[in-house]
Order: sequence, then C-alpha cells, then structure tokens
Amino acid sequence: MIKFLKKLIFFPFRKVSRNARKTNWSTERNRKRVGKSLFFLAIALFTVFIFRFVWLITVNHVGGTNLTTMAKNNYQSTVTVQAKRGTIYDRTGAAIAVDSSTYTIYAVIDKTQVDSNGNPLYIDKKDFTKVGDFLNSKLGIDRDLIKKQLNSKLKQVQFGPKGSDISLEKMKEIQKAAENEKIVGLGFTANISRSYPFGNFASQFIGIARPKDENGTQALKGDMGLEKAFNNVLSGENGKETYQKDIYGRPIPGTTKVIEPVKNGQDVYTTLDAQLQRNLEGYMDKAATDTGAQQLSGTLVDAHTGEILATSQRPTYTATTINDAEKQKYFTWNSLLSQSAFEPGSTFKTFLMAGALDSGKVNLNETYQRKLQVYDTTINDWDVTENKSYTLPETVTYAQGFALSSNIGMSKIEMNMGDALWGSYLNKFKFGLKVRAGLDGENPGALPSSNAVSQIQSSFGQGVAVTPLQLIRGWTAIAGNGTMLEPHIVSKVVDPNTKTSLTSKAEVVGHPVSNDAASGVRDLMLTVNTDPVYGTSYSTSGDSEQNLAAGPLFMVNGEPAAVKTGTAQIASPTGGYMTGSQDYLYSAVVMYPAKNPDFIFYMNVKIPTESWTLKYIARVANPLLTSAEAMKNDLSVSADTDTKAGKVTIENYKGKDSGDTADSLRRTVLSPVIIGTGAKVTAQSIAEGEKVSANSRILLLTNDKDQVMPDMYDWSKKEVEQLANWFGIKVTYEGSGNKVLTQSIETSTNVKKGQTLTVKMGN
Repeated sequence: MIKFLKKLIFFPFRKVSRNARKTNWSTERNRKRVGKSLFFLAIALFTVFIFRFVWLITVNHVGGTNLTTMAKNNYQSTVTVQAKRGTIYDRTGAAIAVDSSTYTIYAVIDKTQVDSNGNPLYIDKKDFTKVGDFLNSKLGIDRDLIKKQLNSKLKQVQFGPKGSDISLEKMKEIQKAAENEKIVGLGFTANISRSYPFGNFASQFIGIARPKDENGTQALKGDMGLEKAFNNVLSGENGKETYQKDIYGRPIPGTTKVIEPVKNGQDVYTTLDAQLQRNLEGYMDKAATDTGAQQLSGTLVDAHTGEILATSQRPTYTATTINDAEKQKYFTWNSLLSQSAFEPGSTFKTFLMAGALDSGKVNLNETYQRKLQVYDTTINDWDVTENKSYTLPETVTYAQGFALSSNIGMSKIEMNMGDALWGSYLNKFKFGLKVRAGLDGENPGALPSSNAVSQIQSSFGQGVAVTPLQLIRGWTAIAGNGTMLEPHIVSKVVDPNTKTSLTSKAEVVGHPVSNDAASGVRDLMLTVNTDPVYGTSYSTSGDSEQNLAAGPLFMVNGEPAAVKTGTAQIASPTGGYMTGSQDYLYSAVVMYPAKNPDFIFYMNVKIPTESWTLKYIARVANPLLTSAEAMKNDLSVSADTDTKAGKVTIENYKGKDSGDTADSLRRTVLSPVIIGTGAKVTAQSIAEGEKVSANSRILLLTNDKDQVMPDMYDWSKKEVEQLANWFGIKVTYEGSGNKVLTQSIETSTNVKKGQTLTVKMGN
C-alpha cells in the first residue's frame, strides 16, 4: 500500500518534468499540466480513502485488532460486582457470621512515586528506622523483617502475617498515627473476610469461611461446619456492570448499566439461641478446666420441636486462634455433634427399655439375679468388686436395675426380646442412619454385628456406634410420648433478593414406641435421679458448688429432672478396650420437666484426668436448663425479617445420590424421606418444576434391591398411595383424618408386591 501511494504521488511529477524537457513548453502551459495531474491525483487518493473507510466500517478489524472493542475500552469499562455472602444468625437475629473487610499494610519504596507537586509518596531511606519503630509498636512486626523488606530492591513491600488481617478500626488508628508522625509511603489494601463477633461460639458447628480465588476474583467459601454445608445457600452469584469514563478513566455519573444483576447470598437463621449458647460456652470452659478431660461435648434441644438451641465442644477454637488450634492436644476439626461416632454406654439403655415396654417384654416388678454368662463372655455390673461380689443387692427388680444402670438386667431383657425384635426397635429409632439435618460429613454410626454377644451388649450401649445427633433424634420420641422428631439446625432461610423466607417447623419422622412406653421410660429416668439406694445420679453428699444438699444431683427450679447416666468403655487403637482407671466416656442425658419435657440436654466427657464425678455434668446441665426454662416462652418467637413466605422449585433428582439429595433438600427447608437404602434416586413423589412451601415432605425412592417399609406415621393419604404405587401393594384405610396413626406392616420389614397394607388414619 505504501509503495503504491509513493508511485501515485511522485509519478505525475516525474512525467511532467520529462515532458517539459522534451517539449520545451511555456511556464503557463506547464502549470496547467501540473494542475490537471494534481486534480486526478486528489480524486485517486479520495477514492482510496473512501474505500478504506468503508472497509473498516464493514470488517471492523485491523490485523488482529477489533476496533469496536478497542474504542469501547477507551471510554467504557465492565466490572464484576461482588455478591455479598449471606449472614448466619441465631434464632433471634443476632449475627454469628458476617462479611467484613480486613486490611494488609504495605510500604512504597519506589522513588518515582511523587505527587503533582513533586513531594515524595515513598519512604525515604533516612526514615527506615523511624518506620521500623512505628510498625513494631503498632503491629508487633519484627524489626529485622521490616529492615529486610525496606532494603529490598522491590518497589512495594509487605510485612508477613502480622501486617495482614488488620481490622478497620486498627487500620484507621494506624493511618491517623502515621499522619501525626508525618510518615508517608504506608498504605493499605482491602481484603474480603468473614467476621465472627461472638468469638468462641459453637465453632466446629458453625465452621469458618475463607477467601478463595475463583475465576480471577476473590470470594468467601465455607471451609467447615455450617459455613461449608450451606455454602451454596450463602454464596450468591456475582453480577456485571458497565460505565462510561472520561479521559482520565473516571466514571461518568449516570452512565452505569447492569449487564448481569448481582444475586446476594441468602441469610441463614440457625436454631441456636445466643444467650443459651454463650451460657453453655462458659460452663463448658469451666468443665474442661475442672475435669482436664481429653474431649467434652454438650447439646441442648427443644423437646417440642427438635431444634438445637445450643451445642459446644472442647477443645475448640475461635477465628483468631484457628491457626494454632491443632497445637491443642486431642483437638479435632470434626463436629462432635454429628461427625464422630462412639459407643454411648448406659444412656443407650433408654432405647432398650422403651422397646421392651412397648412390646410387653419386661415386667418391671420382676426380680433377677445379677449374674450372667453369655457364651464365653461374662457380663458384670459396674458395682462388682474384685472378689466378684456386689456392693448393692444381688437380687433386684428390673425397675431397680434400670436405676442402678445394670448391664445384666438390660442383657436379660434383650435376651427375652430376642435379637430380631431388639433389632427392629434399633431400626425404628433410625440408628445406623444419618439424621441428614443438612450438615456436612455426617457419620452414620453403626449397628451391632450379627453375633449373639454383640447383640446383647448393644442393649447397654456397647458394640454399637452413634453420634449425639442420632441419640437426640431417638430421645425426642421418649420426651414426646413416642413421636420422634428430626433434629433441626436452621429455623429460617431468608432470600434478600426476593424478600422471601422459608421457615422450618417441627418435623415428625416416626413413632417408634407408644405413649405409655415413652412415659414409662421417663418415670424410670426419674428414679435414676431420686432413688437413694439405686439411683446413679442420687448424691449422698450433694454439691456445695451448686448449694445442693444430699439428694438428686440434677435439679432445675427445685425439681428433680429425668436422667440416665452412662459410662462407656473406649475402644483401643490396638484392639480391645482401653484399661486405664479413667479411660471411659462418661455421659448423661437430662430431660426437664420429667413428666412433660420441654428440653433435652446431653453431655459426654472423654477420659478426665481428675477423679470422676457426675457433678461435673450437673454443673453444666442445671444452670443451663434453668435458664432455658426461664426463656421458654421467648424461644417460640422467631426473628422478624419482614418477608413473605417463599416457595421451593423441585428439580429432577432421578439418578442422583440419595443421601446428597436429601441433605440438599433439607438446606432448602424441605422434609425429604429416603425410601430404602439404595445409593441412587429412582423416583420422587413431587414432580420436577413444581413449587412447594417450606416443610413439604418429598419421598425419594432408591434403587434398593428390597422394598423396605418406612415408618409412615404422620404421612398423608396421598403419600401413602404414592408408596403403594411404587411398591405395587394394596391399601385399605380405617378411621378418618388426614394423618397416618398406625400401619399393619412393621417398619423396616420387607414388602412383597400384591401385599395388603392396612392404615389407620386420624388427626
């Protein structure tokens, strides 16, 4: 193109010059000749420019450069709008985890950095010592590190961990102090972070979120606990905006346009109560100090709703001590509430007795001898001495045996029931199955092995593995007259984008035993606390610290609570059980009031170093339950969020993992029921695309090789008919009402096609 233009421009002049020499034309004629040539040259150039202009407009590229994009970049910018992570609240609206900013301090040592008047914006070498003293006094940064960084050949430097994670208040303080001391060259960069205002507050349960790089931008992502489990609920979606800018790159007001709207994360209101949680944390601190135990765990539950009001464990951490958490001996990142299973010991006898009373397999007034040999295993009670005699009477009733926590008594009852019947009650109480409250990494526990000794030993909590969350689920049936509730960890999920909310309600998941059986167990638990001869929580010395005289150790508002204590052996890593004098898991479940419980409290203490006494648990349970009872009416009132009831859109779950699907649905405040034990979902009771209200029950059929009957208590007629259609069975109804009361085919039994199911309906 350039060569062509040169020829086009200079050729006429050369031609005119040659012609002038040949023809010897006059000056005037030469001028006319040159003018004509210039005219045609101008037309040619204009034609070339028009062609090029049309070409650029049409093709819009020069080489590999898109001209439209380059032009837009000159006057327009597109930016990512960061979505706000949802806040985690307690049930009343007190913030537990919120988005915040922290700051990292940096020093400019590039001497080219000056303001418009030539004043330095960098740290001069003569001020290095002054700056070192300043940073050392304000942030505790090592002077040698400061000196090394300031003397580097970089243009800008930072100062390690102590120069980062600086709070907004501290940053402002440093800025003002630097200004007063006329220090220039120090600056701060903002970092997104997560703040936990309460400090030590159900730490392993709530978890933590940290900044992570995603697609070139930083975003907070849950690392553990509820923060991780509800990450998709809390995270939100980033948006995009464009704006026009002036020649200096500054945004022009009124030119901002939204390309993709930002969708902020949803807020999660837990079932925790901040006041009760703080109380529990304080009591647990003292218990950890007093006992010197390796681990402690405690949880308070609303017996009427299944809501977890407070939960804690030791050792623990806060957001500021998390980096040193593993330096604590016996520390675990696991939530002891749901992620660690253990042999529960004698607190498990509550379920054995509930099943025995429900099935009529025990006469509480019948006596038995406290001697038992099962094959090659001798079963003893805790009060046996070295000469094989007992400190308490050798012949007792089964009611007295429960009060003194007799392993032999429970073993004899299990043998009378038979392994199959006892196993059916373990299934009815849903042991061996995850609770699926929406938490991450839940441990399913384990049922006893099939051999006879293991089956018998499971009657007193040995050879079976459980989590506190599973125990709590079972105990809601004993506290609730046989009606079992799903433990809840979330009271409400609020979407700030749509101003809607999903509010949870008590969720019935079965009816493993009758009202009379549950009431009978509570009566027996009361004797554990009040029987002066056999009761394992009846104190002959009282507790001076709580101003309790001799008598029931667990007292709330001057009344004895219903209690079951436990002492469990701990499995040794090398096989068998640990044999040290304190190598036990000590525990107690406490229900108050005993006749109609409002609350359930469970606590365990693993391998204390001090001489063990139940007073350590009572000193946590008694004041906590007293506070809870005083707040009972307030706990029924949820935080006001000024939102309308939302809906959940059902997706297609066929072919997906059944457990993961159930957990995901629980996080949207729905009530999933897994039918069978298969790994994949094969059918669902609510069709894809339907919009349903919070707490709606959705049945998930799995690819189980057997058709196993679920507990249908509280199901609707429509849900019964859906199951019947899947299983190919006939249904007959008795009574009237909207909810299932009883079913003719027992829970956890195999169902054959064509079988008839009789269901009694009621309200």
